Amino acid sequence: MKLNERGVLDTSDIYVYNSSLIRKDYFHQMLCVGHYFCTHEYSVKPNTLDSFLILFVVSGSLYITDNRAGHAVLKEGQMAMLNCYERPSYGTTDKVEFYWIHFDSHDTDQIYAAMRQTVITVADKKAMESNFKHLIHPFLEGGQPSEALVNKYITYMFTEFFEPTTDGISGLPRSKFDTVCDYINSHLDSRISNDELAAMANMSPYHFIRAFKKEVGFTPHDFILRSRVNTAVFLLRATSLSLSEITYRCGFSSESAFSNSFKAITGTTPLKCRQEAWGKGTPRSKIASMEHIEKTTEESTTFRQA
Repeated sequence: MKLNERGVLDTSDIYVYNSSLIRKDYFHQMLCVGHYFCTHEYSVKPNTLDSFLILFVVSGSLYITDNRAGHAVLKEGQMAMLNCYERPSYGTTDKVEFYWIHFDSHDTDQIYAAMRQTVITVADKKAMESNFKHLIHPFLEGGQPSEALVNKYITYMFTEFFEPTTDGISGLPRSKFDTVCDYINSHLDSRISNDELAAMANMSPYHFIRAFKKEVGFTPHDFILRSRVNTAVFLLRATSLSLSEITYRCGFSSESAFSNSFKAITGTTPLKCRQEAWGKGTPRSKIASMEHIEKTTEESTTFRQA
């Protein structure tokens, strides 16, 4: 479909998607997608289509203005996600080629709120361009992409916004926090100290605790405890290991300490968790949730449960 918009060249196209409501509760629903070639006259002030919008610049540059990013300029290989319920504006001061997609779902606002940044440089420009082409190609063939395919590529785009980048809080690459988390998960049966983790991140213990919580969402102590209990839940449900063996493998110093921490987090005991999992027609036990973790001081220098 061609639209006679100011600054939009004739080589541009827009494709309106007609989706069912059957999968609206668990699939991202695409409203429309486009491939635009624009001059310096192109502008949208504001966008009034109630949905979320992703812009991906192939060449040239776009400016955007919204409540989340403020005023920013997207250059080649960069992508932005905008909340059009808040009426953002965007346009160009030069020639630009870009793809865009309007979409929504029952949880898009939650995903958007969880993003630490809404303007990114994509890791693989060609792959992202290919994703948009895959969405558009069925229209060129006289049809439209399946809802599953639409959901697949929108999910891929979301993932880009959560990929490791430079942390705006501490200036530390997120990959270092990922490395710390990986270390914790592979050493749950060991004593893990605050000093040890801070050294891995090349930070002071004081700064590390606060930066870790801001980046990961949990204090180091809570993350370790949650990881230990989540692992214990899996071992209780999926293996026949004894409670003493699970206690050891998950890094608890005693069965009583294991049982107390387990109940504080899941609301049940390890034994009941196993009985429910192995019984018929019984409810499944809760996976560890930070909402149930008892608050502990951030100043603790060791995380093995006593």
